[in-house]
Amino acid sequence: MLSLLRPLLLSGALLCGELHAGSSPSEPLLSTSWELYYARSARLLQQDEATLQAERQALRQSDFSLPTPTRRFGFEPDLPAAFYQSAAGRELLQAILSLQTPSGGWSKRTDMRIARQSGQHWGVEPNYVPTFDNSATTTQLRVLARAYNATAEPLYRQAFTRGITLLLQAQYPNGGWPQSFPLRGGYHDHITLNDEVTEEVLSLLYAVSTAETEFAFVDASLQQQAGQAFSRGLKLLLQLQQRDEAGLSLWAAQYHHRTLQPAWARAYEMPALAVMESASLLDFLLSLPKPSVELKQSIHAAAGWLARHAITDQHWHPQLRVLQAKAGAGPLWPRFAELNTNRPIFGDRDGELYYDVHQVSLERRQGYAWYTERPAPTLKHYQRWRTAFNDAAK
Repeated sequence: MLSLLRPLLLSGALLCGELHAGSSPSEPLLSTSWELYYARSARLLQQDEATLQAERQALRQSDFSLPTPTRRFGFEPDLPAAFYQSAAGRELLQAILSLQTPSGGWSKRTDMRIARQSGQHWGVEPNYVPTFDNSATTTQLRVLARAYNATAEPLYRQAFTRGITLLLQAQYPNGGWPQSFPLRGGYHDHITLNDEVTEEVLSLLYAVSTAETEFAFVDASLQQQAGQAFSRGLKLLLQLQQRDEAGLSLWAAQYHHRTLQPAWARAYEMPALAVMESASLLDFLLSLPKPSVELKQSIHAAAGWLARHAITDQHWHPQLRVLQAKAGAGPLWPRFAELNTNRPIFGDRDGELYYDVHQVSLERRQGYAWYTERPAPTLKHYQRWRTAFNDAAK
């Protein structure tokens, strides 16, 4: 177990040492807040590992087995509340509860219709459990809230509280969230907007803090904590919005959690403006009531960037995976745009960067969405928002 913790503790110690040597202007917080954060992460990781080890020892197993993989979670997350009063609903909830880690979260790509057995891991990717990626943890928490409202079963409320507590514990001192917590190192420690990680965490915390119908059962203290975490997260989000010669633009997919600079994830996910994720994030920002002046400026700027960089009369062929001229087609946008220049940019598994998508290997063209129509409905949402607020870009 110590061998698993040593790299994490060393990484935390090195990062804290950097602040002792001299804090960056983007890090006004005292180093002690980071030291406490890393210690909390290590403690929760040790708790998860110790539980699994104890189960294995009791069963006299030499190693743990993995649960069943699936594309998402194996269940429909938006079932009516009455379903959770049925035998099938209770069986599903029991399986979901069994796959909650001692630290309070859930995995991704794990079939949660099948209850976890003692000695079995909580997810199919042990080094990324628990996580907020691919809607993990936030999905399970919304399901538990609906189930508690339908059944008043205390176990569902207790599991929900543990999960929300993990979200609060996972928030970095500067207001961001990693992709996975407890921390495991690598790009999973980056503040992550990719796959709507930050957006979904903020959305859930906002719903809890405002006591929306399904979250009215949450006690006042936890609602207040959720509201404070949401405010810190939103403040950082506005700070992370990138700039070019025209002013504010969009957001990157991930940022180094200490320097707040756009960062690499996988070899083909470079530091760049993340157009698809920014559009989804903008939809969330447009849904917030009573936007501040700063938030309005952010929204206008992001929508303006999307409008200026729309591609028309071109078509991304879904089978051939090539960009083709086609009169009247579009609008569409590149998945990534280069920082500062706003040029479409593409990557491959070898870490090479390209300005022409046709230079990318066929495997990565087929396995990744390099062009997207996702911002189109967002711009329509923006126009409705402007009308509702009688607000124009300054």
